[in-house]
Amino acid sequence: MALTETQKLAREGKLTASRIGCLMAGDKERIYELWREMVGDPLYKEPDLSEIWAVQLGVATERLNLDWYERLHSPVSRRGEVVNHPEYLWAAATIDGFDVSLPGPVEAKHVSGFEKYEQVLARYMPQLHWQMECTGTKKCVFSVIQGARQPFVEIVEYDQAYGDELISRAQKFMLHVIAMTPPVELDPVDQPASALVDYDMTGNNHWAAYAKDWLEHQNAAKLFKNAETQLKEITPNDARSATGYGVLVRRDRALRLSVRPDDPDKPVSKRKD
Repeated sequence: MALTETQKLAREGKLTASRIGCLMAGDKERIYELWREMVGDPLYKEPDLSEIWAVQLGVATERLNLDWYERLHSPVSRRGEVVNHPEYLWAAATIDGFDVSLPGPVEAKHVSGFEKYEQVLARYMPQLHWQMECTGTKKCVFSVIQGARQPFVEIVEYDQAYGDELISRAQKFMLHVIAMTPPVELDPVDQPASALVDYDMTGNNHWAAYAKDWLEHQNAAKLFKNAETQLKEITPNDARSATGYGVLVRRDRALRLSVRPDDPDKPVSKRKD
């Protein structure tokens, strides 16, 4: 959601999660613009995002994204709260929400449906870690709407080395802000390695049995799906139902067709094609 005046006041003069990414990316121009903003350069102008479609789309879908997470997973509290870092007075984060059961912040994003998720995660990794830093948690929820698809939810765990580097760069940057000296150039930092592990399931009898079934029946599954599609296509447009050879195709009130085994003992008024 767009920041309220109260939120803007609480964030004033503080390094916040949405602006920390340039320090880890080593983006020279954005770092310098952030420095100009933080030192109060009178020539600095805050970018106008009111007519940027992607930004406004994210604003509009944030509540839906959080409500959907709450519906499927866990209650979301502290929506839009500005959280000050427990140790550094110059650091703060405006969290979209908070999952007490995790516990950790919930970050809701809406991105292009054509961008790879790994790229999206890498772009927002500094922001996610900054939120964990400010809330004193070790996990956070990343809920991402890609295009028009249902949100993809991942639990991101705090990476100590990455978090230490983030804080170190932020401290150095703030020293330049306090001294009003332009910041030095920084090299980009790779995102933390995935916590996921590759497993070889050879020797697991359950895996072996299900793998054998899957391999043997994958072609049958394709034939099943194709037959279902063809049965629906040849069903007459005015048919409430169509039966024959043990199969029943039925049309519901929304005019959707479904295919199921026919019950030969159920009397149905039929018209032959």
